[in-house]
Amino acid sequence: MKKSLIAIVVLIMIATTCCIAFAGCTKPLNVEIKEITDYSIVLKDYQNYPDDANVSSMESISRNVSDIYADDSLSDSEKVAQMMDRATRNEIDCEYFSYFMDKMGTTSIGNNSGTLIYQRLRRQSDDLKDDTTIKLPVNHNFNSTASDFVTSADIRYTSDGQLKRMAAKNIDNITYNETTGLLEVTEWKKAPKLGESWPKDENAKDSRSYDEARKTAINWEAKGIVDSEGIKIEEKTDELTGKNYYELTFSIDIDVANADSTTIGRLEKDNSGKNMKYEYCNFVVQIWDCGLTKSYDIEESWSGKIGAAIIWYEGSAQSNSKIVFSYSEADMDHSKTEKIYQSILAK
Repeated sequence: MKKSLIAIVVLIMIATTCCIAFAGCTKPLNVEIKEITDYSIVLKDYQNYPDDANVSSMESISRNVSDIYADDSLSDSEKVAQMMDRATRNEIDCEYFSYFMDKMGTTSIGNNSGTLIYQRLRRQSDDLKDDTTIKLPVNHNFNSTASDFVTSADIRYTSDGQLKRMAAKNIDNITYNETTGLLEVTEWKKAPKLGESWPKDENAKDSRSYDEARKTAINWEAKGIVDSEGIKIEEKTDELTGKNYYELTFSIDIDVANADSTTIGRLEKDNSGKNMKYEYCNFVVQIWDCGLTKSYDIEESWSGKIGAAIIWYEGSAQSNSKIVFSYSEADMDHSKTEKIYQSILAK
């Protein structure tokens, strides 16, 4: 899961090398925020039921979400935890998938503040990984160093057995489209890790792991992790497709989460933190009856220390995330990323 910093309230002192790494510093960007309500601008089939290839790939799952839902020996909190875990694992086992994540919140750094937007578009199969993440602060009064710290754009692109890491050529190449609500990059560059060849040999299938598939730090195997209060598990029929899905509405038991080393370890890993804990974590998740996730809505807040090496700062965060999924060949089209790669090669 990519690191994201949403609604961080923390005093940060960043070395000026953050600017040097991008050969320039970002300027304050004042925009009118556009709420995305139609995700077909990114994934045209996100409202569709998974295609035949993906439904067939779920038929070999011996205990899928429908079996868990029908198991009357389980409490509602146990059902939710097991259905969430199974749906996460199904992302690894399905034929292919794509998803788009849109995350937004208010960020404060010292006495300054602004809105931070984080977006991720991923396409994945056994032969392809096309994974783009972009992060940008807008409507802020940060100084250039702090602004650069919370600004990035990266592509992890594996095709034909080779990984091509790419990044925005300059921080000022990252923009916000007020018409679509999407983050965009006007120019990219190759960006291998230190000492890494470019391209680098890689099997795309190796990216299909539980750690890559999880959309939250929550450990669904921790006993009592789902709060027994306020749970709703509903079987519904999608109006567009006529297909059935499960809608899970629930909260996390914060005491259990904060005592679980796996949950907190993931939370700290995802946010470059330590001594972290959850303040709240609420979900509305839709899962198709075949076992593949339809969408996530997540509200969460955490607090702890942010930093690295010997420099750490007290911080907290609140975020709202929307994730939508598609399981169609059309949304596996990676020609735009290939074009970016080819344009870099041609330089």
